[in-house]
Amino acid sequence: MPAVSHLRAAEFLLRYLSDRGPRTMDQGSVTDWSDVADLAVKQELAPLLFKRLKERNARVLVPADAWERLRMGYFSSAKRNTRLYRELRTMLSSLRDAGIPVVVLKGAFLAEVVYGDVALRTMCDVDLMVPRTELPRAQAVLLDLGGIRVRPTGNELFWQEHHHPPPIVLRRFSIELHWTITEPTGPVTVDTAGLWNRVCPATVAGVQVLALAPEDQLLHLCLHFCRGNRLIGLRSFCDIAQTIRIYRSEMNWQQATDIAHEWHAAKYVGLALHLARSMSGAEVPEDVLERLIPGGLDDQVLGAARQAALGGGGFETWTPVSGLVGARSFGDMVKLFWERVFLPRDEMARVYPASRGSRHLFPFYLLRFWDAIRLHGASVLRLVRSPRYRQNKSKDAIVANWLRSEELVRQDEDKVKER
Repeated sequence: MPAVSHLRAAEFLLRYLSDRGPRTMDQGSVTDWSDVADLAVKQELAPLLFKRLKERNARVLVPADAWERLRMGYFSSAKRNTRLYRELRTMLSSLRDAGIPVVVLKGAFLAEVVYGDVALRTMCDVDLMVPRTELPRAQAVLLDLGGIRVRPTGNELFWQEHHHPPPIVLRRFSIELHWTITEPTGPVTVDTAGLWNRVCPATVAGVQVLALAPEDQLLHLCLHFCRGNRLIGLRSFCDIAQTIRIYRSEMNWQQATDIAHEWHAAKYVGLALHLARSMSGAEVPEDVLERLIPGGLDDQVLGAARQAALGGGGFETWTPVSGLVGARSFGDMVKLFWERVFLPRDEMARVYPASRGSRHLFPFYLLRFWDAIRLHGASVLRLVRSPRYRQNKSKDAIVANWLRSEELVRQDEDKVKER
């Protein structure tokens, strides 16, 4: 699909998926429905677009082949998710009977509670959060139900650095048991105890469970959107906008911004909310954006981020080794690598529990260095050799460098506290 056609289709999707979108359509609204249907399927938005078009009485304006693809997308999602929720009911009931607190995250929560129609929010797995001390028991419950543990691609260090152990596959569905909502060794430092203090009761798949507080729910979606190795698609805008709409009367915006700053996540959250408001009509108050990013978002950064999101290419913000795409030079990349290997003592204790209380960290740093090289060395070499890394003045690097400045501010604050 040509780039211009792709961007036009993406803009159409966001326009008509928004609650603020036009309530009616005319024949000239779309020039190529094939492109729109292709993108909707690729972005896993076909079910939601199908429903919005039906609400706008647009059936007669959409070519039969495009309409059929969207209709099949809706009913395929409904069939799969209905089957998933049956399995989820068994899982959640078993975890509840074992006395394990469970927070249902992302897709499984959003589809039923936020969208109100399990067909509208596709999902490729089920994300559950349990207390870290309960991870072994929760895994045992799922294995007793017939689950099969997925073998990790690396050694256990990889999973210790992330916020969930290897997934468990149960009746063709993948279940990830999280103990927090983002990687513990990245620039964002989530207060997991605070998450648990603010959880709310909820009902998912007919079972009484827990859910993140509305503010934490929104922050989680924002972090999910602009973390990892790209801006994660147009569906995130729909998730953010719908969550704000559903929790409009409950959302404590002051608390949300305070928590974002406490987690050193203000720029990540601010970027996601800026884009969600400008591109999908999310009802984000202006003063919230100002508190998250004082002085506003630079037009160059916003434009680059918008183009990356619409284009679907995304960018690297940081890797498990470091934020390498945003590095301005090889020396900067080495510095970043050094920072991610030689972690502060508290982070080392999370990754290597045996180091907690030890007087000698040198052996653990050697182990971490070796693990980092073994697990990520090949990826780093591919990255350095790639044209995208060498073209570090591109839109990818603009956004990555801007986001990385949040981590630099955090490091400066930590140094001041140490003094």
